[in-house]
Amino acid sequence: MLERLSVRSYVLIDRLDIEFGEGFSVITGETGAGKSILLGALSLILGAKADKDAIRKGEKSAEAAAVFSYHSPAVRKWLEDHDALGDDGEIIIRRSVRETGRSVYTVNGIPVSRKEGEELGSLLVDISSQHAYQALLKPGVYRSMLDDSIADPSILESYRQVYSEYRKTEAELERVSEEIEKSAEERDYIAYCLSELDGAALRVGEDEEIKARLGVINSAEFIRESIASASSELKAGVSSLSEALSVLEKAAAKDKELEALRDRLEPVSIDCEDILLTLRSHMSSVEYSEEELEELNSRLSSIQKMKRRFGGSIESAIRKQEEYRERLRVMDDGEEILSELEKRMEKHRAELEKRGEALTALRKKAALSFSSSIEKTLHGLGMPNAIFRISVDPVPAGPDGCDSVSFMIAPNKGEKLSPVHESASGGELSRILLAIKASSYGKGGAETMLFDEIDSGIGGKSANAVGDELRKLSSGRQVIAITHLPQIAVRADSHYLVQKSEIDGRTVSDAFLIEGEEREKETARLLSGSTSGISLEHARSLLEVDE
Repeated sequence: MLERLSVRSYVLIDRLDIEFGEGFSVITGETGAGKSILLGALSLILGAKADKDAIRKGEKSAEAAAVFSYHSPAVRKWLEDHDALGDDGEIIIRRSVRETGRSVYTVNGIPVSRKEGEELGSLLVDISSQHAYQALLKPGVYRSMLDDSIADPSILESYRQVYSEYRKTEAELERVSEEIEKSAEERDYIAYCLSELDGAALRVGEDEEIKARLGVINSAEFIRESIASASSELKAGVSSLSEALSVLEKAAAKDKELEALRDRLEPVSIDCEDILLTLRSHMSSVEYSEEELEELNSRLSSIQKMKRRFGGSIESAIRKQEEYRERLRVMDDGEEILSELEKRMEKHRAELEKRGEALTALRKKAALSFSSSIEKTLHGLGMPNAIFRISVDPVPAGPDGCDSVSFMIAPNKGEKLSPVHESASGGELSRILLAIKASSYGKGGAETMLFDEIDSGIGGKSANAVGDELRKLSSGRQVIAITHLPQIAVRADSHYLVQKSEIDGRTVSDAFLIEGEEREKETARLLSGSTSGISLEHARSLLEVDE
């Protein structure tokens, strides 16, 4: 339930703080006073898009905040999922819009995205505005309205899961079929390419190894001369080291301090001998034949060709090799794969048909009780002879079932049933929507319902009936209506007035609770546009009767 609303620097509102109570409340005010601005501020809290142009002139930001109480398990779950659960059973939503266009959105102090705020907003407040009435002119909304009234929504969800699997399999079947057809035309080419790649037996890094070997061959003469020169010098050095080691060995027998030097020299002599042997061994690796040179150049040329043809690197050529192998496998095993997919499709189709039939039966059952309830409510809303029917007709399977749902109405006696979107007037649309909301009462949903322009196109007895229905609807939840009709206003438990005034040369909108004489005057204005004695007397009588 909406308990408090605070608005700062939003369009014509400078500073507004208003508290709402339980039951039925109305908001009235002259045209242009700011009722739509108040609704806009609340919509901002509930996830509407932020508009920097809504910031009051001269200010750097606008802010709207609201306090809600709640009992809904769905609301509690949302708060838990977003780590925003408070300790006192209240929700504080705050939304500020800055002149940069950026908005800051928090729920109980936790930052949330606009989409997340919109999700929570839909759980807290059900807004029926002119947009909602116009939605009744779009047949596509009827199925979702009917589905909101079905007893077991899990059947719809299970149908959607099977439909999703069915569509995935169907897409896979189409892909494989196209691949088989396309691959059949390319089979010879793919087989030829795969044969080349298999024959090339590519190995990652092989081209670099060949280049390194060719580098050695191209410098073979210089390397051999260098090895020979180094070997000659080392040979002489090894001989000298051996002689020096022998001399030190004899001297160490006389002078123990020379033993350390001898020990240091010995491994040097051994290392030099090992290096000499290794150089002589390496000399053979520098040797090459013209046949080897030709083979290396040929292999490198083959590798470079494969790289150019299949992606620019050995790695990409190997990936292409595996791709071609898989495509040939699909060609060779295509019919078997296709057969398996077709079997799976048939299984999904049968399950989809089964669940679709169950969903259709559920919808038809719901349509009978839902349309009966709507029709009964319409009779009490000044349409005593209205006939209302919900038809559920078969259509090809889609993500939401196999049904087309139509709302049909014959508003007056003797008229034939025709689609709501083709025949209902503006006033009838507002009453039909109210009847739908009333008939859905008790099936969950938001704890606060807000009606804007519910009185569109109605008056007289119809207005009385709408007021009575709104009051009845408020017996189990909070109902707020923005209205121009006194017949609706007098039935409210609380009456709020939106008023525009001029302060320091600037226009300001404000809203506040009115009671007693103030309420009588506003009711008189709604009745006749003036607060004359006759209008006031009439207003008092209406308010007294309603009490």
